[in-house]
Amino acid sequence: MARRLTLLIDADDTILDFNRSEYEAVCKLAQDYSLGDGQAIALEFKRINRRMWDMFERGEITREEIFYTRFYELFDKFSIKGQDVVEVGDAYRENVAKSTCIIRGARAFLARVSKDNDLYCITNGVTRTQKLRMKNTRLDRYFKKLYISQEIGFQKPNKDFFDYVLNDIGKTDKDDLYIIGDSLSSDIQGGINSGISTILFNRENKPIKEVVPDYAVKNYRELIDLIDRLKQKEKA
Repeated sequence: MARRLTLLIDADDTILDFNRSEYEAVCKLAQDYSLGDGQAIALEFKRINRRMWDMFERGEITREEIFYTRFYELFDKFSIKGQDVVEVGDAYRENVAKSTCIIRGARAFLARVSKDNDLYCITNGVTRTQKLRMKNTRLDRYFKKLYISQEIGFQKPNKDFFDYVLNDIGKTDKDDLYIIGDSLSSDIQGGINSGISTILFNRENKPIKEVVPDYAVKNYRELIDLIDRLKQKEKA
């Protein structure tokens, strides 16, 4: 008989299309606040934002510092003057919160695997933003619970984040437990730190070097096939 797995699934760029949400949110900012070339500004913002979230994962900066520091840096890069950084930062997060961009095939994947597995969403995002996005896309129906670092007080890849999740779930057996995510530094490193098996959702074909997942797939079809095989695997 096939086992029932517990799957801890990342949100951004694993099921939610954050790249597209971010791009559209910044382009709307550029239009609403007359900032200039929306495409150029969005591409630079992506670079700044990614670097700052990487710093957050390493514990070098707080989430709240990210909210506005990224716009100070962005405005300096493009010599944008006379804008209220706090107002623009809040508007950006509101734009992202209203986004309904999901990765193609994500809904079908979640509908399929949630039938005979226990799914929990794990994210380092902002509480209000992530809850609205999950609700607006109606993906929240497939998860038993949403775990957000801002609420927990710890972020991925911190072991304390995953200890909190497992304790809340009441999960002690890790043999049928898997983390699924697109980030080597956050999801996969978090699994390694916590002794949890990991599956890299590598649709962008990222190079795998220092941080190595237990499994890697390129699309949802491969992921479903892998989950089906893992369900048949006997416990050690």
